[in-house]
Amino acid sequence: MRVDLRPLESGMPGQGRLLLTGWSGATTTLQLMIQENQDKQFLHPDKSWSTKPHSFEVASLEEADAERLQVVLGSTIIDPLLELPGSTQYMLTLQDAEGTKAESVIRLSRNLMPSSAAGAGPSASVNSVLQTPTVEKTPEPEPALKPEPESVVTTPSEHEPEKTRPDPAPVEETSVDGKTSKRGPLLFILAALLLLAAVAFGAWYWFSNNNTDPEPVIEETTEEKGTEEENTEEEATEETGTEEEFTEEASREEEVAEEELPESTEEPLNNTASSSAVPATACSIEALDQQDELTFVQGCSEAEMTSDALLEVIEAARNADYCGVARRLYANRAIAGDATIALAYAREYDPAYHQESTCFASADAETAGYWYQTVLDIDPDNSEAQARIEELSE
Repeated sequence: MRVDLRPLESGMPGQGRLLLTGWSGATTTLQLMIQENQDKQFLHPDKSWSTKPHSFEVASLEEADAERLQVVLGSTIIDPLLELPGSTQYMLTLQDAEGTKAESVIRLSRNLMPSSAAGAGPSASVNSVLQTPTVEKTPEPEPALKPEPESVVTTPSEHEPEKTRPDPAPVEETSVDGKTSKRGPLLFILAALLLLAAVAFGAWYWFSNNNTDPEPVIEETTEEKGTEEENTEEEATEETGTEEEFTEEASREEEVAEEELPESTEEPLNNTASSSAVPATACSIEALDQQDELTFVQGCSEAEMTSDALLEVIEAARNADYCGVARRLYANRAIAGDATIALAYAREYDPAYHQESTCFASADAETAGYWYQTVLDIDPDNSEAQARIEELSE
């Protein structure tokens, strides 16, 4: 059985069509169960995941075309499937009342959108076949039709300015202007008188200072020049003396530095030797001990690594029982278009290549077929993937 989950033709967020190909059981009164592959937890009606199994009731299946059946799923299932990381795979189990049972990996379409993409309000209700309480509660947001108080609020705001228009402020401004207009000339006259008095005082002070005899000033200036020359000569002699002392001290320091040079050069070498310890790279098992799994997987996704180098990291993580890291590295690189990694991931589940380990305890032909099909989507001419799909489908 093949399971595809695609958006509705209307593109409504939070809704999707579950297409079933190859289902041989009944089309009414079915039980549907979804389990994620990372922590092996089951989906519940409150959009949570738990290790306790839970089955959704499906009233009936409809014919999508000659080969496929379909059922419409709501946000109760669509949102949780889109919230987990893109490397997560989901196993769908379908069973009818007579005991016919089938399992398959859900192929999620990239065009699916969560209900939050529709905006802040809840998404519109859809006639989902799943009988879950969350679907029945969706038609409740109708009491939003209350725009009447807006008209009541707008009417008084339009009439309020008419009541407050008479303002006595202009009367006060005119009275003040009249008073200031009378005082203006008086202030101007007082300012002019003060300015004239200041000019007269300045002129008198200048003329009184210029009447003194300038000859003593010349003598003082000549005496000052002589003292300045003597001071400059003394300063020059002092500077030359200090320069000689400085050169002697510098030469002594150079001799001491040459004597201590072998010892000082050893210390930087030791410092460089100690600082040469570079932390582990972002995508190595040594780095995994220093950070959590999600940060480590993100660092490996951003690192430019060859397929062979990444396979070595995956093998080391698998042998060290870092199962979540191994699965996420496989899935992320395979979905990104690396056929070599996708082929190696398929072999982990292929009964013909499976090697029992803690991370891959048992073979799973259905999961192996999914990843072989991923290889063909990337490299349609891959003969090994084509041969294994044909053999596993027999």
